[in-house]
Amino acid sequence: MRDEPQTSTRKDRRAAFGLLFVCLMMVGVGNSMLFAILPPLARDIGVAEIYVGAIYTLSALMYLTMSPVWGGLSDQYGRRPLVVFGLATYSASTLILAAGAWAGQSGLLAPLAAVLAMALARTLFGALGSATGPAAQAYVADRTAPGERTQALAGMTAAFALGGMIGPALAAGFSDRIGMVPFMVMVALLVGACAIAVRLTLPENTPPSARERRPLSPLAQFAFAGDRRVRAFVMYGCASWLVQAASLQAIGFFIMDRLALDTSAGLQLAGVALTAGAAALIFVQLVAIPALKVSPRMLMIIGAALTLAGQVELIFSGGYASIVLGFLLNSLGFGFARSGFTGGASLAVSPEEQGRAAGVTAATAGLGFLIAPLTGLWLYQAVGPTAPFMLNVALSVLAGAIALLHPRVRLAIKPVEPAEPREDEGGVV
Repeated sequence: MRDEPQTSTRKDRRAAFGLLFVCLMMVGVGNSMLFAILPPLARDIGVAEIYVGAIYTLSALMYLTMSPVWGGLSDQYGRRPLVVFGLATYSASTLILAAGAWAGQSGLLAPLAAVLAMALARTLFGALGSATGPAAQAYVADRTAPGERTQALAGMTAAFALGGMIGPALAAGFSDRIGMVPFMVMVALLVGACAIAVRLTLPENTPPSARERRPLSPLAQFAFAGDRRVRAFVMYGCASWLVQAASLQAIGFFIMDRLALDTSAGLQLAGVALTAGAAALIFVQLVAIPALKVSPRMLMIIGAALTLAGQVELIFSGGYASIVLGFLLNSLGFGFARSGFTGGASLAVSPEEQGRAAGVTAATAGLGFLIAPLTGLWLYQAVGPTAPFMLNVALSVLAGAIALLHPRVRLAIKPVEPAEPREDEGGVV
């Protein structure tokens, strides 16, 4: 609970949101580059697809565990310190990841040892770098009226999508010219620069109150996910992220195997597909959602329908164009879905609980990437290339049923509309 409302001029708020947008975009670049880099890197150092999942698994477990904790801490200690901490540790973890990849490529580490080193680096990100997302989301929620909050939060998630679009393209281009490892180092340094910029320039005028401290153990924070106000949105988010994470992890291998490509060509074409998917996310969050002005529930319904269509297209794809189309439809759907369940959960709770809501909705990403090595890569290797997408069809149907039938989601029917914040005579929001 805060001593007094946050106040800032509209100009200050735009600048602050713009800075956070850039920071989240850089994190998105770093995350998405892995989906393009890791499949060919795994083939280069000679490890099976399932071992790539280990790089994600520990990280996802820690992200799932710690995101709600960081969200609760941001309620108590402020948003800016948590954003800075998360960015700084993300930068450090990416440098360690690059070192592990270099050791594996150069033969200094055995293939499985290199995978373990990279998995531990990503675990550092999951445990500590996960502070950035919930704190940034809560920062935006603090400074937006209910009528504009879903759209504002969609703008922040569009930052990840923009990074997701740039990351694979940059990975393909720079890896061909300077190598995978130097590109990872470059991304780490840019994220570190973002941490410095936030520390020096992001305004946070009202300090958080020390009163009403809540327990911050992971179990205590996870209990909030069972709160009847947010439970349905968290369930929907888990299903959506399971579909998205399995698709992201499998798509590079799927392209290489379905089209019989070597690692170099696979990196290039996977980068194009991932870039197209990220562009679809940006279109949804920056263009489609503001234009449609529909409710969080309707966003969730549209999202589930589009992801279902995308997974079916991937299952029956016969060439590269149909693979890209299926991934594009899936990405469009996820853009609607993520904005819907994130905005719905934020609107369902009080201002003092925005950090906790941001934490539990962010944790759904961790759950998706924790389980995706089984639902994506293990199924891919053990059953067949289309098996992950078949499971995703069932998950999309489940998500659609929650959006259509759950009574709590059916209350989230207020249209998302841009709302000009009211000002006093001094121009303060």
